[in-house]
This record gives sequence, C-alpha cells and structure tokens, in this order.
Amino acid sequence: MYQAITINYIIAFLLTALSYGEPFSVAVAAMTKPLFFSSLWVGFLFIFSFIIMSFSTIKAGIGITTALNKMAVVIPVLVGIFYLNQNDSLLFKLTGILLALISFFLILFKGKNERVSLKALYLPLSVFIVSGLIDTSMEVVNKKFININSPQEIFLMGIFATASLIGVITIIIDLSKNQPQSKLSFKPIIWGSVMGIFNFLVSKMILVNVGLMGGSVVFPVHNAAVVMLTALSGVLFFKEKFTNRQWVGVAIAIVSVILIAAAI
Repeated sequence: MYQAITINYIIAFLLTALSYGEPFSVAVAAMTKPLFFSSLWVGFLFIFSFIIMSFSTIKAGIGITTALNKMAVVIPVLVGIFYLNQNDSLLFKLTGILLALISFFLILFKGKNERVSLKALYLPLSVFIVSGLIDTSMEVVNKKFININSPQEIFLMGIFATASLIGVITIIIDLSKNQPQSKLSFKPIIWGSVMGIFNFLVSKMILVNVGLMGGSVVFPVHNAAVVMLTALSGVLFFKEKFTNRQWVGVAIAIVSVILIAAAI
C-alpha cells in the first residue's frame, strides 16, 4: 500500500514541477514561509488520510467511511461562508449542501450490512475531520498566501514533496524490518503512476476552481459529482444492483449540484 501511495505523490510532484515550467531554484525562491509550513501540514494530512481511510474501511466498512469522507465537505463550506465571506446566494448554497449530505448517506451507507460499534466509529470520524481539514487548508492557503509571485504550483509541489518524503521514510522503515509486503515490485509503480496523474489533475483543478468560485461552491459540487458518477459507473460497467433508496440519492445529488451551481 505504502509503495503505491508514495509513487503516486512522486509522480504528482514531477507533473507539478513540469507544469510550473521554471527551474527548481526559482520554485524554491518563490516558496514563502507561509507556503512552506502550509505545504508541510497539508502534505502530512494527504498521506495520513490515505492511511486512516484504509484502516477505517477494514474496521467500519467502505460505506460509512466513504460517506463521512464526502460529508466532510461541510467543514470547508462553513469556513468559506463564515470566515472567507463567501455568502452570495446563501440560501441556494445551504440547501444544495444539505441535499448533497443526504444524497451521500443514501447512496453510500449500507445500513444493516455496515453497522459498527461506537468504539469503531473513531476511525470514520477521524476520516471526516482529516478530509475536512485538507479541503479547508487548501482553500485558506489559496485565499491568503497564493499570488502571482507564489503561484499554485509552488504550493502543490510542497504538498507532494512532503507526502513523498513521508512515504519514502515509511517504505525504508518497512524494508528495514524485513516486512514481506514491503518488498519493491513493479505493480505498485504502475498503479501509483496512474494515481499520481489523477491526483495532480484533481488537486490542480480544485485549487483553480476554488480561486475562481470559492470552496463553498466547488467542494459540494465536486463531492456530489464524484459520488453520483461513481455510483452510476458501478451500475453501467460493473452490473451493480441499486436499491430504490440509492436511486433517490442519485436524484437528490443531481438536484444539489444544480442548486449550488445556480449560486455561482
């Protein structure tokens, strides 16, 4: 697991550096103190979120883990509204966010099949908090510290470099303990590279759109669209069976996206 995650961040770092188009020395010079410490913080959260999501999926189930991961959208949205003053068309936004949260629960949570004890809920709740912190941190940094002299690529390079370094240290520790699953192999390189391409594209897209429209619009639309399209892909390509409740969730997700988009 650690190998693929680490390769993912290394590839994302290289793609970000290429997209910046300047020598590495220029990038280092443009890295201000606030961006440096923000990159360390968000980079740590990135790799930490992968780890706790994997453990939460094992202990509490994929449904409740994914649902709480997506419901974390409420954290950056509230920060955007009350701290960053993104309160235009507030009624549309709040209604859309509420519908998005309802749709996540209807589509993702399996109910009886994924009941968990209160003791096991600390992992899904940790996923909720960490996911919310990542999105909130990215939006605040984008709003406060990114400018023409310190562009988004600098911040992303710092994030991916931090996550890569933590991943490499973890792999070295595993190898030093002679863990069988830690042996280097070709398969994690392939999957990690694919993940890295998508990680770079999604992170860049989110930062650009947050700068244009604000996180109170971008994060609910992004999360609702991911849940909706993933669910529909499962039905169309993997022949998954949807309950009536899940179809209602998909319909509500579509309405939530339309409402939030109307607030732009």
